[in-house]
Amino acid sequence: MAILSPLTEFSLKMSDSFPAPSEKEKLNKLIANDSKILRDLPHRADIGELKFRLADALVGRNSTGDYERALAIYEEILKNYTSPYLRARAQIGKAELMTPGIRPEKIDEALSLCQIARKNIKSDLSDFFMAKTYIVEAELRLVRDNKKEKDHEIAMKLHSKLIKTRSAHWYFKARALLGKAELILYHYIKRIPEALRLCERVERLLADRKGDYFFMKNALIKAQLIEKRGRKTDTAKAEAILKTLVKNKGIYPDLDIRAKLELAEISQDPCKYIADLESKDGLDPYTAQKLRMLEEEQTLKC
Repeated sequence: MAILSPLTEFSLKMSDSFPAPSEKEKLNKLIANDSKILRDLPHRADIGELKFRLADALVGRNSTGDYERALAIYEEILKNYTSPYLRARAQIGKAELMTPGIRPEKIDEALSLCQIARKNIKSDLSDFFMAKTYIVEAELRLVRDNKKEKDHEIAMKLHSKLIKTRSAHWYFKARALLGKAELILYHYIKRIPEALRLCERVERLLADRKGDYFFMKNALIKAQLIEKRGRKTDTAKAEAILKTLVKNKGIYPDLDIRAKLELAEISQDPCKYIADLESKDGLDPYTAQKLRMLEEEQTLKC
């Protein structure tokens, strides 16, 4: 989620080259300066806006502990400030930070935050934060997959609207392209060529952000699509992409698990991936069940 809002970019006179090292240094200075102001001048008239800028910058930097600190700031804003637009930005910020590894019982709360934020913003998709409400809601619905609520159908519509809206922010458009590709993977096997084209567009949009969560997730989804396509050399192509992905020292834990689970299923040498997954604590129910099935299949080989 290393993306800064236009408010923070304006404060720093930043460009889209973030997170280049030269730009990140500006971000570190802003975080240090805003933290000092909050300590020394806590009663400034614009303190709510400064708090939001600090949280936004922390999310953009994404160093150890930054997400936790940003979430605490968003919650403080929601507790103490009444400005609708400030609250809306904090609401969608909190909802997004709830998405990594979100527990099922928290999804309803996060979805509610998206919808309340959208009402408070009262704008179209050219507004950065309005577009953010769409993409975060779509990603939450993709995870929840409540058939009665038609979650995946609604997520596809939200993704499609972002993709078709020219004025929507490029980063959220990239995430929408990826979300649509993932839904095709799950539901529309005949549309795999379309999904692979969507992944190629994501690669181009995020080419300067190879450490970004969604750039890495795009590689995972692309590999799964190639494997599912089922051409003669597709398993080897998918395996090569996944092996490159898991060798990345900056890979996010959930993507690492998903990639290794896929490798355990398609690799000629699944045992090392099974052993690595067995050593991990707190696997989600789906992964744990899939791992048990793979363990049973590979008992004699491993």
